[in-house]
Amino acid sequence: MTENPFDPIILSKISNMELRARLIVDGALSGIHKSPFRGSSIEFLEHKEYSPGDEIKHIDWKVYARTDKYYIKQFEEETNLKCYIFLDNSGSMGYKSTGMSKFEYASTLMASLAFLLLKQSDMVGFISFNDKVIKYIPPRSRITHLNVLLNALAELKPSGKSDVSNILNEFIEKIGRRSLIVVVSDFLDDTDKIIKQLKYFHFKRSEIILFHILDHYELTFPFEAITYFESMEDERRIIAEPKSIRSHYLNELNRYLEQFKQSCLENQIDYWLIDSSTPLDQALIKFLMRREGSQHSITKFFK
Repeated sequence: MTENPFDPIILSKISNMELRARLIVDGALSGIHKSPFRGSSIEFLEHKEYSPGDEIKHIDWKVYARTDKYYIKQFEEETNLKCYIFLDNSGSMGYKSTGMSKFEYASTLMASLAFLLLKQSDMVGFISFNDKVIKYIPPRSRITHLNVLLNALAELKPSGKSDVSNILNEFIEKIGRRSLIVVVSDFLDDTDKIIKQLKYFHFKRSEIILFHILDHYELTFPFEAITYFESMEDERRIIAEPKSIRSHYLNELNRYLEQFKQSCLENQIDYWLIDSSTPLDQALIKFLMRREGSQHSITKFFK
């Protein structure tokens, strides 16, 4: 069987994060049909015959030379999108069963999103956090900004407790209206408080996307033998017989996930639960497909 180049186990062997991001973006875009929007971009879609009132600067003089008629270039839509990516850097994000840890997976997804947005001159800002802000990089739109973001990622290691709602609260006044807010986390936190803070961004007419990253073992609890479980954020430890608690664990997990998903739906927040064993091009495709009908300039990448 042919190996999937976007499988986290395969991608984890590529240490260069920029190369990872480029491979994932190219792979995701290759399977998506283009959805054109007319606007004013540097990439035009087609021509139309000149009509009084059209801007002369958009006349295609090469076509005029061939046809002796005036034609206007029609463009794809371009918007000034400003995106803030919040990346959970708490200790629990360091968990790994196989392939990539949740943090490695989230970082790779974040790098891919940043590359995709910067490639079209949108602005990307970056906030890494646990219970406090670890790194804040203001939004920039130059493609060279990707190196700044990747260098910051390279310095991060999961540690400490998570407090997503507190971090979001810090940025309510810093982030302007009509921004794109992306939060990448395992959300092992008080989700009611998180939703409450996200509502403020929604009131400011920002768009919100949550990538909920959980390890495959966290989602399936496949443990068999008596196991020593240790918290990655505090001193809690427990020895348990997995078979006796599996049913209760999965019921509680599914209840938590369903409630979180429903709260997001009720508050017009895009929510994506992603198993960290999912090929990363598929994770990015989920984001792109949802945005295909959006007015954001990200639509220009659909092929």
